[in-house]
Amino acid sequence: MLKKLLASVGIGKATVDTILLDEHLRAGDSFAIEVVIKGGDVEQQLNGLEFAIMAEAKSEQQVGDEEVKYNKSMVLQSWQPSLNVTIQPGETIKHQFTLDLHPEVPATSLFGQRIAKVWLQTGLDIKNGIDGSDKDPLIIVPSNTQLAVLEFIENSGYRLFKSDIEAGFVRGRDFSSHLPCYQEYEFKPESRSFFGARELEVTFVDNGAETGVLIEIDRAFSGDGYHSVSIPNHCDNVASVRPYIERLLS
Repeated sequence: MLKKLLASVGIGKATVDTILLDEHLRAGDSFAIEVVIKGGDVEQQLNGLEFAIMAEAKSEQQVGDEEVKYNKSMVLQSWQPSLNVTIQPGETIKHQFTLDLHPEVPATSLFGQRIAKVWLQTGLDIKNGIDGSDKDPLIIVPSNTQLAVLEFIENSGYRLFKSDIEAGFVRGRDFSSHLPCYQEYEFKPESRSFFGARELEVTFVDNGAETGVLIEIDRAFSGDGYHSVSIPNHCDNVASVRPYIERLLS
């Protein structure tokens, strides 16, 4: 069953409506959309379409002596398919497109819970008129490798506290991110020990073949420590990721 994600947007006398043909998405995969453009009362020239994958990320800026934190919308990917047609009054034009999600696009849903804001924004350029655009949330689930790592960490005595999208880049021993923001999963231990970890922050960098895992461990008395490893993406269950992650938590 098709799920309509993008609501109709009035643009002068014309409207544009984008329908997502794949309901649940996964970073790195292709997905199909259908764009329905309906003419209004007058003939109009359509100059182009634009699609963008966008995310709300946490950022910070130095203002005087203070560090100000705020949320901002960031463009992760964009496409500008050619479209040069004249739409007649009452006419309907339909086009289908296939878009490829970048492997590093953040997940928005984990075990049925919303954990981040990522959306597809659509714009239609009409001659002598304003650009119309609309945004609606996308449902993007983590890869099987990421899910296995998160599950193993939970099985190791930690509970997921929250997940944020942060502006900036991350780098591990054998990998580095490419998008202007990254996703961070924050875990806290179920039980506190005097010298144990007070917090874990986990970030993934997926290049399609391997998933880089960066773990920041905040330990009492010793401060933060960073550990990283790359896991082949065919490792898609808890048992197969265990040898990679277990030593990082020790």
